[in-house]
Amino acid sequence: MSQETPQPSSGGSPHQGPELRVKPAAMTALLHEEIPLTRAMGMTVAAWDGRSVKLTAPLKLNHNHADTAFGGAISSMGIMAGYCLVHMLLEERQISNRLLIQKSSVDYLRPIDADLEAVACVPEEPVLGEFLQSLQKRRRGRLTLESRVMCQGLVAAVHSGLYVAMLY
Repeated sequence: MSQETPQPSSGGSPHQGPELRVKPAAMTALLHEEIPLTRAMGMTVAAWDGRSVKLTAPLKLNHNHADTAFGGAISSMGIMAGYCLVHMLLEERQISNRLLIQKSSVDYLRPIDADLEAVACVPEEPVLGEFLQSLQKRRRGRLTLESRVMCQGLVAAVHSGLYVAMLY
């Protein structure tokens, strides 16, 4: 497994197409309002480029007794990276939905002793297409995503989550 993950840019789309609708600051505000834990963690949507999302959180708000990141904070970062990715993908397509996580697992690879970053990337087109088609036909779609929680540029944990989107 690669130890480095591509980082999204903080600006617009990687393509020379139209500007993205969803802005990182607006997504951060939404998270803080709708999911209070994200505010308590100091979690921020740092970047979104239409293909990947990056979240950050300070270690000082998410540490344990050993002055490393608390396992629950690491898990939450992984969950929220996937959540934000799906939410922002659907927002970009103007698809109103309710989004939940159905399954979640984390592999903790190394201690995190600095600020946390979590990155999730859009899946390959066949997987994304199947998800969007299911959402359109059945009003519900499931998507498994992997997020990487990073510390100083190295992968410290890998989260796998099954997200369920329901149209409304």
